[in-house]
Amino acid sequence: MKFLNKLKIVSLSAAGLLCIFLAGCSVQKYDETKENDVDFTILSEEEIPEQVSEIIESSKTENFRKTYSDKDYLYIIIGYGAQPTSSYSIEIQELYESSDALYVTSMLKGPSRTEKVLEIETYPCIVVKVQHTDKAVVFQ
Repeated sequence: MKFLNKLKIVSLSAAGLLCIFLAGCSVQKYDETKENDVDFTILSEEEIPEQVSEIIESSKTENFRKTYSDKDYLYIIIGYGAQPTSSYSIEIQELYESSDALYVTSMLKGPSRTEKVLEIETYPCIVVKVQHTDKAVVFQ
């Protein structure tokens, strides 16, 4: 009897925690209508702020899409995780803003057939700098 009461309490507690957790999750819908292209700069390794470098270092082995902002700029950071050879790069295909968000589309590009590659694991990533905004960033 005591076992059943404890089981009920544990079950109800777990169900309550699950409800609280699920209530905190939401899906935000943003306007995708393109208003204009966003001017951006792709940073070289030397230009990347220390805080952004730390984000890259802690995330580089997995695919990641992150942002970091300071008072002047928003940094959009994209990585495609570990790749088996050298000569991978990332291309920003599109970066535009809608009324309430920035939309970023990127693509991982592998080495060309004629390109010499090194058989070493690499971690391609790109850091894009744009003027500071409070708009959400949507990765496509």
